[in-house]
Amino acid sequence: MRAVVFHQYGAPQEVMKLASGRDVPEPKRDEVLIKIESSSINAADMHMVRANYLIIRLVLGWFKPAQKNRTLGMDLAGTIQATGKDVEGFQVGDAVVADVRKSFGGAFGEYAVVRASHLVKKPDGVSFGQAATVPISGQAAMMGVLLCEIKPGDRILVNGASGGVGSFGVKLAKALGAHVTAMCSAEKADVVKSWGADEVVDYKTTSAQELQANSYDAVFDTACFESPSRFEGVLKDNGRYVLVGGSFYRMLRLKAFGRWYGRGAQQFKTLTQEVEVTANIERVLEMIARGQIEPAIQRSVSLAEVPSAIESLERRTVVGKIVVNNQK
Repeated sequence: MRAVVFHQYGAPQEVMKLASGRDVPEPKRDEVLIKIESSSINAADMHMVRANYLIIRLVLGWFKPAQKNRTLGMDLAGTIQATGKDVEGFQVGDAVVADVRKSFGGAFGEYAVVRASHLVKKPDGVSFGQAATVPISGQAAMMGVLLCEIKPGDRILVNGASGGVGSFGVKLAKALGAHVTAMCSAEKADVVKSWGADEVVDYKTTSAQELQANSYDAVFDTACFESPSRFEGVLKDNGRYVLVGGSFYRMLRLKAFGRWYGRGAQQFKTLTQEVEVTANIERVLEMIARGQIEPAIQRSVSLAEVPSAIESLERRTVVGKIVVNNQK
């Protein structure tokens, strides 16, 4: 089979390559073999190939990935080709979706082995390309929206609205009846408005502190690279701030000290795993199947184009999601 691999850390186009002739893996007792139709590009791929955080080197290898020719790709959609012993609820031919972060990737290839417990069946009417946007970005957005406790008529501020998680955040909040203010660059404003945002604020010219005070029921922050406390003034006294993406260290800090952020009854929270990832994936897939939301797909690329697609994510030229057609 073919797969995109890397054996050292660095710039994606320098250290990643499309390799042919690799062995198709065999499923073990509680695993299935999936022929991957689609995957998608995520910030996690960018961080892992660059080893941007200490924890990545601790897990994958200090100087280089311990597993030679490691394959990235954190989410996938495809068809089951074989099942291991004792696998229940799934059979050959089933169209499935999976989050493979616990395996540290594997989706940028033509086949992958996945634990059956990590699978969700793809609903009819949802394409493989649409489904591949959901396991990381879609489910993270759903988890964040649930923590925001959105009610119809609530005013929601989405920071980093033009990204993969941000695009789902805008669409999910609108589907729940919220009034959405999106923060992104002016260059991406028209696209974000087309997703349903009621207002767009250019973060390059208007800071969070310059927005109207006490005006938002919730802040959905997918691009936290400064202190979350800068949103304290724009939140209502009982507002909720949810950190969904951005700096890993900011997320850890908020998890540890969130109770000391904000004022009054304000809540400052970050993502937790109180709800199973598979449950949130199912929720988002069903909303797509019912036509309530549609993933924001900027373009589709081949496996060979994965390194350049990751670099475009680094350059912040991506609006929404880039889908990888693994069979191209």
